[in-house]
Amino acid sequence: MVVTASGSQLIRTSSMEKREIASLGSAITYMTQEKIMLVIDDFHYIAEASRTDLMRNVKGAVFNGLKVILLSVTHRVFDAIKAESELTGRFTAISLPHWNGADLTKIPDKGFHELGTNCPPSIIEALCTEAQENPFLMQKFCWEICFDLGIEQKKIFGSHVIPANYDTTTMFRRISQDAGLPIYQKLAAGPQSRKVRAKRPLRDGGEADIYQAVLLALAESGPKAVISYDDLREKLNAILSEQVPQKHEITSALKHLSRISRNIGAGSAVDWDDNNREITLVDPYLRFYLRWQVRRPNSSSAS
Repeated sequence: MVVTASGSQLIRTSSMEKREIASLGSAITYMTQEKIMLVIDDFHYIAEASRTDLMRNVKGAVFNGLKVILLSVTHRVFDAIKAESELTGRFTAISLPHWNGADLTKIPDKGFHELGTNCPPSIIEALCTEAQENPFLMQKFCWEICFDLGIEQKKIFGSHVIPANYDTTTMFRRISQDAGLPIYQKLAAGPQSRKVRAKRPLRDGGEADIYQAVLLALAESGPKAVISYDDLREKLNAILSEQVPQKHEITSALKHLSRISRNIGAGSAVDWDDNNREITLVDPYLRFYLRWQVRRPNSSSAS
């Protein structure tokens, strides 16, 4: 039997019991006695202070046999230990690996073969490079190609041929606009403010406020899935001609971007780790959007 929880709010227990647990303490006692496993989804969304309270409340029960599963984003896997170090010996981290190039290649290889379609290796390589280690983006790429070329039904292999000069660049730009624009717009708008934000001049022309500049700097990194604070600041120096934000301004902006990401349920699209001084771009669709819609065409990070 399993009890699930989302964030710090417990959800109804099993349908057999037909009751709700009134408090965390009574819930823990009941689950320990009945050998019920507690699963907490989106553990990384719980505020730091609340995580500490939660883990200290379940610590005794864990020592008495309560099984707890915490579901979290990969880079936050050790938040439970940070919240309560005494759980170290009873904690095991299981990380699901990202899809690598060989994994992603199987999607077009098998899919196009089933449709009797011959796809050049150079096209498949380009798709793998841009898929952000995400199988759903790869599937979207393949669907777009089939739609563009009118490939709808299976035929004898070789009946359909994807030309080696197929315009993947235009396709990537089109898909990225749909995939990441809503999240980007909310992040670029920043938190609500009564004051008009100062605009900073860009070396390539135009200007940007601090949130737009930070997102542009993240895009200039590639974007990478994980960017250090020092790398981000270096990119800001490269894109701004003057008025480079001070350290406290940058960290404040990153905290706000993290908060906005959590509020819109974007899977921590931008997650600032103050302890490790790192920014993680968890959402592959946001990374894809930053790469194809925000990053400068002549960026030295282009691959």
